[in-house]
Amino acid sequence: MNKTLLPAALGLAHGISDCTAGLIIGSLSPGMSIYGVASMVLLYNVLAFALQPLAGLLTDRMKNPKIAAIGGLFLMAVSIVFFFVLPVAAVVLAGAASAFFHVGGGAMALCVTPGKASAVGLFSSPGVAGLAIGGYLAVNGIFPVTIISALLIIIIAVLAVLKTPVMPYESKTQDSEFDKHDLIMLVMLFAIALRSAVWNIFQYVEQGEITSIILISLSAAGGKIFGGCAGDYVGWKRYTYSALLLAIPFLILGESSIYFLLPGVALLQSVTPIFVSALYKGMKRLPATAAGLSFGLAIAAGGVPFAASMDPTRLNSPVFIIGAVLLTLLLFRFGYVRRKVKINAG
Repeated sequence: MNKTLLPAALGLAHGISDCTAGLIIGSLSPGMSIYGVASMVLLYNVLAFALQPLAGLLTDRMKNPKIAAIGGLFLMAVSIVFFFVLPVAAVVLAGAASAFFHVGGGAMALCVTPGKASAVGLFSSPGVAGLAIGGYLAVNGIFPVTIISALLIIIIAVLAVLKTPVMPYESKTQDSEFDKHDLIMLVMLFAIALRSAVWNIFQYVEQGEITSIILISLSAAGGKIFGGCAGDYVGWKRYTYSALLLAIPFLILGESSIYFLLPGVALLQSVTPIFVSALYKGMKRLPATAAGLSFGLAIAAGGVPFAASMDPTRLNSPVFIIGAVLLTLLLFRFGYVRRKVKINAG
């Protein structure tokens, strides 16, 4: 029962946490200059994403991802209080909270059912939906402090009583299935970053259309849950090939109609749990670090071109989409499938 309940609870916590972050960041505009808002968003992103690998290493050193996850949620609750007193402190706390929650929650999700992607799908899917909902509430001037605070307290209590999965810290096995000089982790990280870049294109293209953003986010969330389960059922390689190849025509046609874009986004995002789980196979005694590299560093790298003021509409072309998705597929084949075959053969 814990194998389903814990990932579901972590996923719910993920949604609530990211919703809170979306509320805080989205509510900064009144009384603040555009430069000020941009600086706060940059500060949050640096802490929430770039800090994750360091937070992951610290969590693995502590050997207690539950403390990291619960501590992150507690900091997120505290950030709400500071938002009304000192917004910059709220942004710092929210960014750090997000980093530690992601690595702690991600580590537990990876270890609930080792070698399976479904738990990672349950954990990761509500985050993108929560962020969109938080942004929607902020745009409409709604900040339900009491409700959000109560939800954070309740989910902290739920996670506190749920049993932590068996963690690999005391394992006598080798740190990795792969050779220490293998490029597997770098290749998989680049694949995740590239998939993130394609995802960011459509987020930026639809920017300002809040309804479209919410629909896209919900499609991404549903895709992650489906992809984790389907990948475990039919095999990671078969599902990844099928999903990414099928996503291409939908993403291309999505420029003309959101009804094509939604399934394309769902298919693109559905491989996320598989990619994260595949990366973890190369660093089995460092689950929090693997989560930090996947959910933090790689995703942040996918957003670098857009943070550098690159016009995303120039990349929203069939040539770029086809090339990026196929390259992601090739990286997955080289980084996971080819090495897995070599290991099994050896």
